[in-house]
Amino acid sequence: MNAAAPSLMPLWSLREDCGFRSVPGDPGAGVVSTPWEEIRLDARTPAVGRALERMTYGPVSLDNVLPGFSEGTGPAEERPQYDALDAVLGRLQHVVVRTLALAGGTDHVTVVPIARRARFTPRRPGAHAVHRLSRFVTLTAGPEGWIAESALAAHRVVLHTPQAGWLISCYARPTAVGEVSRLLGLPVAETSLVVGYLEAAGMLVPGTPREQDPGGYTFAEDEDPALAPWSPRELLVHQRSRPGAHDEPVGEYDNDGSPVTWAPEAGPRGVPAIPLPVPGGSARRGPGLGEVLAARRSERPDDGRPLSLDQLGELLHRSAAERPGGGRPYPSLGSRYPLELYLTVSGGGDLKRGVYHYDPHGHRLAALDPAPDLVDDLLAEAAAHAGLSQEPSVLISMTARYRRIAGSYRGTAYSALLKEVGALQQTLYLVATAMGLGPCALAFGDTEAAARAFGLDWRAEPGVGEFVVSALPAIEAGDPML
Repeated sequence: MNAAAPSLMPLWSLREDCGFRSVPGDPGAGVVSTPWEEIRLDARTPAVGRALERMTYGPVSLDNVLPGFSEGTGPAEERPQYDALDAVLGRLQHVVVRTLALAGGTDHVTVVPIARRARFTPRRPGAHAVHRLSRFVTLTAGPEGWIAESALAAHRVVLHTPQAGWLISCYARPTAVGEVSRLLGLPVAETSLVVGYLEAAGMLVPGTPREQDPGGYTFAEDEDPALAPWSPRELLVHQRSRPGAHDEPVGEYDNDGSPVTWAPEAGPRGVPAIPLPVPGGSARRGPGLGEVLAARRSERPDDGRPLSLDQLGELLHRSAAERPGGGRPYPSLGSRYPLELYLTVSGGGDLKRGVYHYDPHGHRLAALDPAPDLVDDLLAEAAAHAGLSQEPSVLISMTARYRRIAGSYRGTAYSALLKEVGALQQTLYLVATAMGLGPCALAFGDTEAAARAFGLDWRAEPGVGEFVVSALPAIEAGDPML
């Protein structure tokens, strides 16, 4: 690749959500406001006040404030101002944005701090230094170019130019700075400058030569036992679902003002509803909560029997039905209740073999009409995941109308959704145990098979949980313990 060698200029700015102001009555003091706190600074040194004020307007070369500041080559008489500005910028590392711009003024690479712990001290690695893209880095398209992020990093990097994207792509495998310089047709010094920024931002990880393997390298993140269990996707979901490690919105927020419609449908139009029995009061006292908790376990009865309509009605009513005063037996963030229940029934009991949608408001079922082979696939997969040699009596599939919860909660929506699945599964476990049924939660299910069987767009209503239940041979049908 023959590319013209650009000349890179380091620029400095404050995050867009930061500001600088002087303190009335104290001309020697200044305050930088940040998303996390206000920082009071000594701004008596003229260069400090000038630099911070200019940095609020966008990227600026501090060499225009103090000649030679970027390389530390300023005149000796300016050393006190240089040291003062350097000290202030050191205190503000978590809000100072660093940009490398091309000679024509085009932004090339920008490093943005996203957490209070952010520290940025780039170095210039030599031509033989080997790096690799961190396995936790994700690249997404943004309005100003590629955005590189990592669950381990306290910065995000914007790759504004195609050349910056080419450079980072060279590090999909361990590569030396000199080799990247040769591939891109750039001077080693400029390649080293960009690589140093990407390393300091946590996007590239340096390699250490293997003593017993000439030409081989080890990388610290691969040897870290704390990181070994994490996949990049799972760690990113964890980090972005809780505040503190990033600057993305987390928690409840106001949407654009349009109402979020989330009332569940009873089923397809024109399909008759099947009312479910509502359990009445028991003549005898059922098991206490402590007994049910002690007895709760996953049951995988290969000789399980179909659930009667009374049993199914009681299980769903006590676990998932809408209460008269609102709410359901399990908790939901913001009372949004995004979960929908679809029952795949093996047949042989009161319900024919097929798929049914549960309406928690009317406590009723609506029969769907999937292809028979989809019913077979769902039940066969559930049996395999549960360790059964034959189909379970009932598979309860949980889907999520994601907009119900994501429309009001940022960052936490998917994390909260999975917690809600766990809460509903535990509620089903306890009710089924008290009723003498055989319950078993499944680790996962086939998203696309479920979407086809239920007639759903998985992007709008994905599958998020599965649960199987059968009547145990030792319990007479219609003899609930609750």
